[in-house]
Amino acid sequence: MKRFGKKLMGILLTFVMVLSLMVGCSSPQGTDSKTEEKGKTEENKKVIGVSLLNCTHVFYNNIQKGLETKAEELGWELIIQDAAADANKQLSQVQDFITQDVDAIIICPTNSAGSKSMVELADAADIPVFTMDIESDGEVVSHIATDNYKGGQIAAEYMLENILTDKKGDVAVITYSEIEACIQREEGFTDYLAENAPEVNVVDIQNYSGDQQKAADVMQNMLLKHENIDVVFAVGDPAAIGAQSSIDAAGKETLIIGYDGNPEGIEAIKAGGNWVADVAQDPTAIAEKTLEAVKTKLDGGTPEKEIKIEPYIIDKENAE
Repeated sequence: MKRFGKKLMGILLTFVMVLSLMVGCSSPQGTDSKTEEKGKTEENKKVIGVSLLNCTHVFYNNIQKGLETKAEELGWELIIQDAAADANKQLSQVQDFITQDVDAIIICPTNSAGSKSMVELADAADIPVFTMDIESDGEVVSHIATDNYKGGQIAAEYMLENILTDKKGDVAVITYSEIEACIQREEGFTDYLAENAPEVNVVDIQNYSGDQQKAADVMQNMLLKHENIDVVFAVGDPAAIGAQSSIDAAGKETLIIGYDGNPEGIEAIKAGGNWVADVAQDPTAIAEKTLEAVKTKLDGGTPEKEIKIEPYIIDKENAE
């Protein structure tokens, strides 16, 4: 009888232990619950591929900083690549983004014409593409950039109000024909003059292809061809730097209006030389608005097809 009682007690203790273990494993605070929550966090983290035109350019350095700050705020991961102004390299980068199955792709095309193939590859993989600063000839979700046509108009307006106040004189333009944004700057400038100062002659327009040394050569050639150039409008600060070197070497008084608002341009304006003004962009705003557009798309919404950021003029009065 005693043996039976001990055996029964042992069975009861075993049952209680098993029951307690079962209750412990089903607790909402158990390991399985934490693992599931972690999985959800990782699932919500978006990965965005970014191919910048050229990271040696201060403007794109500032865009990158803006992207990184905004991505940290959103809790996203960015894969940022430098295309180094090489179309083939940029295509390879986009292909890598597709292989990595990123959630979205942002590109600053190395060439507006011909970038369509990259967009189509991403579309085929069902990955949304956004362009930043430079337009593509492909159909993207949204394009975010400075209002470049207006920027050209601002440059011309400033020139008429502060330099060629009698609305007469000879001017030249150093453009960047491969990049649509720079063509818009050129057109904004020349269209504004045609409408508001028909006696101002645009005596020369030459392409520098984004190469600072070539800009110097272009400016030298312009000064040899034309006896007097009152003002040169450079569609990018690298072009303005190149132009400055040739103007100084020739001992000319040609004044420069640049475009970008980079530190070297601001310092030149403060120094009080030939470089008198710059149309400034806001790279931080471009970066922030781009990631906001990406978020709208990934959240199931429809961002604006084109988002324009207002440029503004910098001269000796507000250069800091």
